[in-house]
Amino acid sequence: MAFLATLIAGAFFLVGALLAFFGKNRKGLVEFSIGMAFSVMLLLLAFDIVPEVLELLEEKGTIFMYVFIVIGIVTLKLIDILVPHHDHDEEIKTHDRHLKHIGIISSLALIVHNVIEGVGIYNIALVDFKAGLLMAIGVGLHNIPFGIEITATLNETKKNKTSVFLNILLLTLSTVFGAIIMMIFKSIDDFILGSLMSLTIGMIIYLVLFELLTELGTSKNKKYSTAGLITGVLFMVIILIIGG
Repeated sequence: MAFLATLIAGAFFLVGALLAFFGKNRKGLVEFSIGMAFSVMLLLLAFDIVPEVLELLEEKGTIFMYVFIVIGIVTLKLIDILVPHHDHDEEIKTHDRHLKHIGIISSLALIVHNVIEGVGIYNIALVDFKAGLLMAIGVGLHNIPFGIEITATLNETKKNKTSVFLNILLLTLSTVFGAIIMMIFKSIDDFILGSLMSLTIGMIIYLVLFELLTELGTSKNKKYSTAGLITGVLFMVIILIIGG
């Protein structure tokens, strides 16, 4: 049953993907989803991930958090170099490559994050399935805007539908990977878990500041991106209220 809870959390990516697939105004949806992902990621860091990491690394010292944040930023920078170069001042073809770039590194950051969340959901569900299920739903609701953003951006680049589907499937199963890790290793030290989450913080910071923010700045449909930003804030406020 604990394994099922992690699968439920990941399944919310499919909800976001379906919304992106069947949306009629795809360009508007891309702008909207990037704005929503931007605000959701910032608030997720401030009110969820960072406080949890500070608690996990309290005994070892927060210096390790900063070290792994830097490692996370550098990791995505290296990936940035390996992914085809993009320039926001060039024409549509290059712009499409940038959207593809955002989709790829968003996926990488979220996979790491969701594997870690899968570990947490599995642990809680083993002790109390109801509590684990509630946590899975809470985590899953965060995944809806990310499913929209990644699917919409990759679709907009005319990326092969099978490739987009496999990308979303991997994201959907990423929380399950966390459960599998726990089934194999039984338990993970708080320091290791905190370090991995710090790595995720670095990845999200890079994504927000150097990818999403740049894309928002060059947006031609400000009304869609602004609506996305506001919706993301309202979405997170509701999640935080529900989560107590």
